[in-house]
Amino acid sequence: MSSPSPSSAKVHPQSHVGFGTGKIGLYDKVRPGYDSAVLSDFRKAVSKEGDLNIVEIGCGSGIFTRALLSHPDWSSSLSSIKCVDPSEAMRAVFAEHTDLTDPRVSLADGTFDETGVSDGWADAIVASTSFNWCLHHEESVKEFARILKPDGVIYLLWNLQDRWNFAWVKQVDTICQPSATYWETEFDKWRNVFTVPSYSTYFQPPEEKTISSTESVTLENFTLHAFTRSAVAILPDEGKEKVREGIRDIVQRGEDLKWTDKEKGLIEVPYSNLIVVFRRKPATQ
Repeated sequence: MSSPSPSSAKVHPQSHVGFGTGKIGLYDKVRPGYDSAVLSDFRKAVSKEGDLNIVEIGCGSGIFTRALLSHPDWSSSLSSIKCVDPSEAMRAVFAEHTDLTDPRVSLADGTFDETGVSDGWADAIVASTSFNWCLHHEESVKEFARILKPDGVIYLLWNLQDRWNFAWVKQVDTICQPSATYWETEFDKWRNVFTVPSYSTYFQPPEEKTISSTESVTLENFTLHAFTRSAVAILPDEGKEKVREGIRDIVQRGEDLKWTDKEKGLIEVPYSNLIVVFRRKPATQ
């Protein structure tokens, strides 16, 4: 048996259990990709021209990494991307599905507050659908400031099923979080990063936007996506079966749900890509 990751003690316990060994293959298969408009927006946020050094923290199974590597806006400007994640299981799937022979790409154990990246190396830091798991905001802000260049950019991104504008998606969220109002009480805790003492020392005020997108999937793939949510992934089989039945009932009722192709069983899943950008203040003399 392999020894625990040295960073595992710093990982949110729900994330540590929900995204553990044996769960990540399905995660990589059914989690959505990132819309091209989001990748373009990230490139625009990094105003510097070519030879960019990017740090991706919480890289997971590599879904965002692979999208970035293949996107035309990044193909001629990316020099290096250092990917870090505290989950050994995530890194194993990342290595299986991402070309680590590409000299631009590296993968290592790491967390938001301990990346292992050299001082002043990064033009930008990106965290895709992961920063809500950060537990140590003050330490993470100091780490971001340490590894960024003076004009560096932080790009936080969440690719979220749009529970705010679609009733059926909110209903699915409710059955996936039956004992905790995660979206009301837990998710926004990441915003505490803006209140820690070091934030105003090192960074400018944040800029926030959303980019809408959709994905067409079968009911089965949509259900399997739900099974990869950390709160559902830890349920016993009977609990997962209740989630499956609940999703089927919600889709059959069809409240504000759109079919991409009903004959083929394809439903349109709406996403709201929450994007938050904050920029390093110029270094003081």
